[in-house]
Amino acid sequence: MTSKLPCCEGQQLYRQLHRRATSVELPHKRCRLDKWAHRRYASAAAAVDNRPNGRVQYAENIAKSPLGQQAKQKEADREFFADLLSSAATKRDAKAYLTRLKSPAKTKPLPTRTKIPGSYVNLGNLFPGSRAAEQSPVFSQSPVVEAEFAEEETLHVALVKIRDVARLPESLLLGIGETLAQLNRLSISPCVIVESNTVNSRAELGEEVDSLIAAINAYGESVARRVDNVFTTTQAAQVRVAQRRLLLRPLKLGQIPVLATVAFNEDDQAMTIVPANETMLAITKEFAGLNIGTAPNDHRSTSSAIQQMQKQVALDRIITIDSAGGIPNKNPAEGSHVFLNLEQEYETLRGDLQSGPSNRTAVMHLSNLELLHQCLRFLPPSSSGLMTTYAEAANSSRVVEESAVRNVGTRRQKNALIHNLLTDKPAYSSSLPSGRLQHESNNKVLSVSHSSFVKRGMPLTILPDPALEPWTPTSPKLKLTDPRIDLSRLVHLIEDSFNRELDVEDYLRRVNDRVAGVIIAGEYEGGALLTWETPPDSPDSEPVPYLDKFAVLKRSQGAGGVADIVFNAMVQTCFPNGVCWRSRKDNPVNKWYFERSRGTWKIPDMNWTMFWTTPGVELHGSRFKEYESVCRGVVPSWADKKKIAD
Repeated sequence: MTSKLPCCEGQQLYRQLHRRATSVELPHKRCRLDKWAHRRYASAAAAVDNRPNGRVQYAENIAKSPLGQQAKQKEADREFFADLLSSAATKRDAKAYLTRLKSPAKTKPLPTRTKIPGSYVNLGNLFPGSRAAEQSPVFSQSPVVEAEFAEEETLHVALVKIRDVARLPESLLLGIGETLAQLNRLSISPCVIVESNTVNSRAELGEEVDSLIAAINAYGESVARRVDNVFTTTQAAQVRVAQRRLLLRPLKLGQIPVLATVAFNEDDQAMTIVPANETMLAITKEFAGLNIGTAPNDHRSTSSAIQQMQKQVALDRIITIDSAGGIPNKNPAEGSHVFLNLEQEYETLRGDLQSGPSNRTAVMHLSNLELLHQCLRFLPPSSSGLMTTYAEAANSSRVVEESAVRNVGTRRQKNALIHNLLTDKPAYSSSLPSGRLQHESNNKVLSVSHSSFVKRGMPLTILPDPALEPWTPTSPKLKLTDPRIDLSRLVHLIEDSFNRELDVEDYLRRVNDRVAGVIIAGEYEGGALLTWETPPDSPDSEPVPYLDKFAVLKRSQGAGGVADIVFNAMVQTCFPNGVCWRSRKDNPVNKWYFERSRGTWKIPDMNWTMFWTTPGVELHGSRFKEYESVCRGVVPSWADKKKIAD
């Protein structure tokens, strides 16, 4: 067989056996018809066929070989990414995640050389110069400028604080270690701070650090390492990062630095345990480039240095992991606040926590809220925070049994950290009714999330303010020409969101005497315009609250929670008793509307679907007929007037 088997056929059999053993196809290589290639492939095939259990033995040898191990790792990586992307993110979220982490192209400028007058011949690399000759001194009266490689890749970092590692069961600690290792594989480098309120010495705190490192390194290569001597402090100043390179070195090498809350006290000349929140704030300021001293009359160079430092590191996430988790809702059955817009809600939440019961959990909630508020102030709006529990940080993306959680059966779980990384969103939309988050499936109750997704967010403007002037049909009507409203920006918001030009004069003529109120998110990034509409079929009935325009800028759609912020303000603050609206039957946003409404109806003989949030509306009842009459009667005010649009 060896003498008759052509080389290409031997290689083909070799490749087939390898695929059976590893399920990974080898790259094709050009077969050279020489005696060594012939012997190599032919003898491998002959040995396999002639030996008892030859194929099994061959498969085992391939699996143990470096090539087999590499193929096995590639297959594991493929399964890892496929499992995470399919369970934690949609295709749109996965694409957005890859876009966010895409680094700019690296460029290497060519060195400038002075041409010597006269003719010459380009010999290329025919006579390459020796290193000694190239590095020898050159007679030149001007400095020699050497081109350096410009490293433009940005390092994406998640700053994580985990509390009381020593108290965690081994299963939870290993689960958290696996999640941190997965974050590292997903191109965001965790930098971990270990906090403990139970230790009295640096040695005990060091043991907790080592325990977490062992849990992370239990899954794959040794990627986690302990980093010391990073922080300094004084009696009069807060903790600051003294050794930036000690943090950046492991992060650039793809390692996870794990730090204890220990700093060198410059006054006492001794190492001391410091508050974990101060170390988190110190690292945030360092990565934001705020530890550079400002020299008098040198603001330009200082600004340039800060921008250069910010290009090196992007602090994308601030994460806290402890037993408290997210900020609780006033209704315990609703779990935690899914999404926090700090610009709008911080003062209210802080006041509620301070006035509530004083216990260990409440103290942790207040501490975490203040930490994220302080850190996110120094970071760009794209950065976000996450407050989560040990259990949710340790969840895998697989379907598992969780008997430790009350009333929870078999369910497909979302790891809060992984989902937040891939989507930059909370696990569930904050504008979903609580009934949609907690429901029965096969006689088993699915629990809501106990994590809070936090953004620095944006201010919310509601005109008129419902706290001072409730929205009622008899209250004075707000006009869109009110000086508090920037009409041009409002028009741009509507036109950008609907991708159509508005007939402004006709629109003002139709709504100016019936405006109930306007909701504006941020700098006109999103908004809602609500009116009081009289049903044409019942002119004597009470006006109906109607959502005339709901708009979000294209660049803000699907991110940042803008739509959720506006919708929550509408249904919780402005019209808690209900509101109705309509949308084209083929509008892609109808699924989003459907999940947030109490009822929906496709209006016959029209291209409109009607939605409402009012409780107790019966099909074809009096209130239902009023809603349908309003939705049928509103006339659009678009400039083209070519088609019906919402």
